[in-house]
Amino acid sequence: MKELYPMHGIITTVITPFRSGSKEIDWPSFRREIQLCMDAGAAGFLVPCMASEMNQLTHEEILQEVRETVALARTREHCLVIPSITANDEETRLRQCEEYLALDVDGLNLNMPYTTDDAYCDMVRRIDAMKPRFLCIQDVSMTDDGLPDRLLIRLFEEFESVRCAKIEVKDPGPKYTRILEATGGRLNISGAWGSSQSIEAYDRGIHALMPSGMPELFVNVYELYHKGRREKAMELFFAMLPVISFTRQSQPLNRYFHKLYFKRIGVFDEAVSREEVLFDEYHQRYAEDLIEYAVKLRDSISSYWA
Repeated sequence: MKELYPMHGIITTVITPFRSGSKEIDWPSFRREIQLCMDAGAAGFLVPCMASEMNQLTHEEILQEVRETVALARTREHCLVIPSITANDEETRLRQCEEYLALDVDGLNLNMPYTTDDAYCDMVRRIDAMKPRFLCIQDVSMTDDGLPDRLLIRLFEEFESVRCAKIEVKDPGPKYTRILEATGGRLNISGAWGSSQSIEAYDRGIHALMPSGMPELFVNVYELYHKGRREKAMELFFAMLPVISFTRQSQPLNRYFHKLYFKRIGVFDEAVSREEVLFDEYHQRYAEDLIEYAVKLRDSISSYWA
């Protein structure tokens, strides 16, 4: 019988920094981001992923992001590196898996469209044959309940590598509970876009959270909660909610906001995106207020442990 895969805590979804003008990746800023997250106590990294503007990156840039992250993560024990498989066709997905595994990643995150249970299982079977240390199924849909429960359960029961699921659907809470109950709590469940319901998610028993940005704040909410200090975790989380709420407007806005935050604290040299971002002067003004608020909140973290 499978045991619960030991992935617990905050798995940071990595934001890609770019330089203005050329819009090349700013690698020193990228490394500072990884180091900041490690210093904050992040349990690992999802990279590349949606937060990385993965669709805007070249093939070599994607591989280099993985190389850079693995190199830094290996300087600390138990820091996971998980790249996303997002290609639209089967052969490219399999090539991505092979390339990532050759870079000594800890696991793979599969994000693919659903057609039928059997078609999904056929793809997972081919990846499972490569023997990754674990495969995380990204169950994502902002409009409905995502993958059928029966499929997630079947994947967990049928394939040795399927140990984790990243659930980010329209109403994630009840699905966390159903899947945890159906698998006896042995399928490792992560939340992501639903970070605005973090405390509820922890109450339901999820094992990890995969948010963007503000690693110090997310890590401390997780640690306070899991060290039996739920009320203090709620205080810090409620203080974070105005910032999280602003970033839930859209994926591009979420990514750009965290670039502004990283620039403000000296991690990124610039806040530049390759993707088009709807971010007008009103967004900018309020974002600046929220970033100053978040910095003050970060500086007050020790008071929540007092």
